[in-house]
Amino acid sequence: MIKTSIALPLIYALLLTFASCGEKNYQNSGAVWGTTYHITYAAPYDLGDSIIAVMADIENELSMFSPSSTVSRINRNEGDVSVGNAFADVFNLSRDISRITSGAFDPTVGPLTNIWGFGTASIDPSSTPTQQAIDSVLTSVGIIDCHIDGSRIIKKTPDTQFDFSSIAKGYGVDAVAAMLARNGCRDYLVEIGGEIVAHGVNPRGKQWQIQIDAPTSDAETHEAMIIIPISNAAVATSGNYRNYRIADGKRIGHTLDPRTGRPAESATLSATIVAPDCATADALATACMVMDAENAIKIIEQMPDTEALLAVASSDSIALIRSSRFPKGR
Repeated sequence: MIKTSIALPLIYALLLTFASCGEKNYQNSGAVWGTTYHITYAAPYDLGDSIIAVMADIENELSMFSPSSTVSRINRNEGDVSVGNAFADVFNLSRDISRITSGAFDPTVGPLTNIWGFGTASIDPSSTPTQQAIDSVLTSVGIIDCHIDGSRIIKKTPDTQFDFSSIAKGYGVDAVAAMLARNGCRDYLVEIGGEIVAHGVNPRGKQWQIQIDAPTSDAETHEAMIIIPISNAAVATSGNYRNYRIADGKRIGHTLDPRTGRPAESATLSATIVAPDCATADALATACMVMDAENAIKIIEQMPDTEALLAVASSDSIALIRSSRFPKGR
């Protein structure tokens, strides 16, 4: 299963029901990819089976926790592995975001997450890796140095490992939303692990209202930092305050800088991105956690129809830094 990079969703949708003439209200929910999903839509019939089928297709290609998935087989260097559309889409978008962010986003950091204690490998939780170990792993990191030849992936080195956890969830939200649209749904909200696509309007003919949580270390607390209106857009949030460990007497966050091989040195506690699609929003939110806030906002400002809200630690308070057109909230 695809696991999320944050322990619990940082965004909660204020779900509302609706129905036009000839349509019924449907809400499908459950567990997938190590998190939960909630999908609300108006349609002439229940699309629950189709929703599950879409999620299964994505898991079959992108789940590094499934030994039979495409990405797992590629990571094991099995021969004759053909990549499907989902893998190719996520791979190509990852390369684009990596270029845009000057390498701050890179899904080949899997081996780094292992040596820092956030992956699947078993390590001494009280220690940190040596610079030699970091340098050794960095030789295999770099999605820009990988490419697709026909239907086959060419990796930077045989040790290069793909972990699309920081973009696959958003891509899954997009895929479910696209399926709903193909089936004639106009008003719907898809939420998987806190990543969201909202389309159309709520029952009152208004934009959907999306709650963004305040960055607190308590996984059970979901205090609203801001509520923003959204229609025909995607929202994703990444945070670095709930997934961490203590090593050598220091708190180490799970967000790693692919350029240095070390935990990101940033005062940003959470990054929320509003974008045309959720895969882009998901990847950019991760990248913004790596970059300093000022540089992150500059990059977001250059991207069409894309906005950011960063919660940044400032002395004993939290400052909210937003791009110029980020939706006004309450």
